[in-house]
Amino acid sequence: MRDMSFIPESFIDDVLARTDLVELINAQVPLKKKGKEYAACCPFHQEKTPSFYVNPDKQFYHCFGCGAHGNAVSFLMDYEHRDFRGAIEELAIRAGMTLPVSEVDHKALEEQAAMLDSMSFANTHFKRQLRAHQEAIDYLKQRGVNGETAALFQLGFAPNGNLLLAHCESQPKMRDELLELGLIVQKDDGEQYDRFRRRIMFPIRDKRGQIIGFGGRILGAGEPKYLNSPESRLFHKGQNLYGLYEARLEDARPARVIIVEGYMDVVMLAQHGVRNVVATMGTATTDEQIQSLYRFSPSLVFCFDGDAAGRRAATKALHAALPHLTDGRDLRFLFLPDGEDPDSFIQAKGKPAFIELIEHHSLSFDNFILQLLDQMEPGQDTAAMAKKSKLGNDWIRTLPDGALKRITQRRINEHTGVWRAAYKKNTGPTEPTLPRSKPQSYAKQTLILSIVLKHPDLLQRVLAPEVWFNARIPEGFRLLASQPRTQWVQSATEFWGAEETKTALAIEFQGIETSETAQDILHDTLIQLHRSEADAASKQASRQALARFMAEQGKNHKS
Repeated sequence: MRDMSFIPESFIDDVLARTDLVELINAQVPLKKKGKEYAACCPFHQEKTPSFYVNPDKQFYHCFGCGAHGNAVSFLMDYEHRDFRGAIEELAIRAGMTLPVSEVDHKALEEQAAMLDSMSFANTHFKRQLRAHQEAIDYLKQRGVNGETAALFQLGFAPNGNLLLAHCESQPKMRDELLELGLIVQKDDGEQYDRFRRRIMFPIRDKRGQIIGFGGRILGAGEPKYLNSPESRLFHKGQNLYGLYEARLEDARPARVIIVEGYMDVVMLAQHGVRNVVATMGTATTDEQIQSLYRFSPSLVFCFDGDAAGRRAATKALHAALPHLTDGRDLRFLFLPDGEDPDSFIQAKGKPAFIELIEHHSLSFDNFILQLLDQMEPGQDTAAMAKKSKLGNDWIRTLPDGALKRITQRRINEHTGVWRAAYKKNTGPTEPTLPRSKPQSYAKQTLILSIVLKHPDLLQRVLAPEVWFNARIPEGFRLLASQPRTQWVQSATEFWGAEETKTALAIEFQGIETSETAQDILHDTLIQLHRSEADAASKQASRQALARFMAEQGKNHKS
């Protein structure tokens, strides 16, 4: 008789793979990012200087003070005083999983483990076939894929015929599993054959690196160009992302993640050093994929072709992402030049040019909304503006409440004239008044400093790398983070100078004293500062390019 209290190791591995240790610990102990790790004062002993570090890549924590060390299970056992089973159960609930308690549950887990073994068997078969077929090797070379990249993504080849079926002929149980997983197909008359034929094979891996499905690209002419594994107990196309496992190998929590449409886009971007990239495998972006992406990174950049199909895909991604766009998260859209995809662009122009596009030519989600409104309701007459206002406000109803939603609503209303109309309506009496002096303007960093000194909790938002151009957080704000709040004014005076700190402390205008309004002002100011720095960098790059062009022209003229 099976012991029903026993938790299979495969289930524990699955639970841990679906758990974000940084997110789990940060909910109990506020963490601060330090390089690729996160640090805090240790929750297991008293200390004033942080010596407790969490490694998101390896999913473990370690305290250099008391020696506490472990993973998500040990953290819950030590911090919340749970037993082993209770810790696993809590993590399973958080991951939307159910602890196996019956004979049926345990049998299902055993069957899943066997299916994963069959997928691994098929993957090994496809990799061997790639090495044995020169035409497949030549195709990958012609596409620019090198051996190191092929190994990273475990690329393979499915030749014509039924070699996979033949390869498992002596293993009927494995053949039945591959039949259920869709790698082998059975006709109505009982005849069986390989699903993938004459295709470059792209294994799709879960967070643990286990093969759960495949994508196949036809070698030469033929339809469909791309073919995916069918839905199965292992593979759900709308819940998985190609390249997520490989991206996490480089950085478990990157500042941003780029979402593209094709397998080869992911492969070639990674080969050129852009590792924070995944693909949606040819489907419209789903709610489950958005949630997974935001657990991976706070900033998403969707990269699409600039044609009508790309715009439609971007619009669907926008609506899928809006319900998850809480304060502190970002969403952008990049449309490539006509005739280009990420694969062709980075091979022709290189990584710096691609990053330049991301940094300076991607659209913020609010600007994309305004662009869509103008396309869907062209015109500036009253009726068109009213339709735009209604449509835009209908769209953002799904945005979570917070500063981001209020600012986006204000942008739509300003764009459609509603805000201006409301302003004119509420400007009060029209009697002549004495002319007022122009309101004093402040340097943006001074204004940010003022908000932080008045509302210390908002410093965490200022320390987020994604809000600064090229992720360059000003040293002054890093200095404040390392000091007790009681010393912030003194530290600000030492860094920014007595005059600027005095100005920051003296700034007074309507709303800055209230936390909610100050948060809105901070968000606006950070956006404006990021855009102005990006614009300045873009202009500088243009001037340098022009100078190089003129110098080249001068050389040609002399010759």
